[in-house]
Amino acid sequence: MKQVIEMALNRFISQKAVIKSNNISNSSIILGKSHIGENTIIDPFAILGYPIRPKTQKILVESSKTLSLEELFDEGSYGSRIGKNCHIRAFTTIYEETKLGDKVETGTNVIIREKCRIDTGSIIGSGSVVDGDVIIGKNARIQSNNFIPPKIELGDNIFLGPSVRFANDLYPVSNRLVTTKVENDVIIGISAIILPGIIIGKRAVIAAGALVTKNVPNDAVMMGSPAKQIMTREEYDQKLTRYEQGKTEK
Repeated sequence: MKQVIEMALNRFISQKAVIKSNNISNSSIILGKSHIGENTIIDPFAILGYPIRPKTQKILVESSKTLSLEELFDEGSYGSRIGKNCHIRAFTTIYEETKLGDKVETGTNVIIREKCRIDTGSIIGSGSVVDGDVIIGKNARIQSNNFIPPKIELGDNIFLGPSVRFANDLYPVSNRLVTTKVENDVIIGISAIILPGIIIGKRAVIAAGALVTKNVPNDAVMMGSPAKQIMTREEYDQKLTRYEQGKTEK
């Protein structure tokens, strides 16, 4: 038991990091020039500023036996930036050169890779992977087990149900990734699939399990495989209101 407790208290905080919060777990790892804002909570076993793969590969080949792995990773990391009043939950890994705004939360076992930008008030659900070079706007609600690859741009106030999948390569495996954009106030249901290069317009709704193969107009509600418009957002909202009032809707 004593050994387990000692391992749990094995915190590493870089001397280059700027820490403005007192809510840092004794088993977290903070690398490089990471910056953590006031009142942010860093749970046990979270890692901030994890270096990109080419750096870790080089470190593992050329590592000095006089330094710990944390010290070696710290030397090569640019760090990550976490805003004020955030909550980074247990077993989350945030790579270097990623920036989180204020009041951002992660669930457990989240991976946010390098060069991501996540704006104020957004939540990334447990088990999700934000796989680098991704933009997420304000107040996004991203549920568990989502996969968001590079070149995806998500707007403000969006909702992603669990296990939504985005693609970014029209001809896998090519050397050209394409951008997919989800505009503001969009709802995407559980297990929907969004193909590369798609633009989903403002206030659109994508039904559960839909396969989106072409651009979606503003205020369109899409269903099916391939997805087709079945109603407008106004009609959807009316159905939603009746449903919330206890009136059955299909």
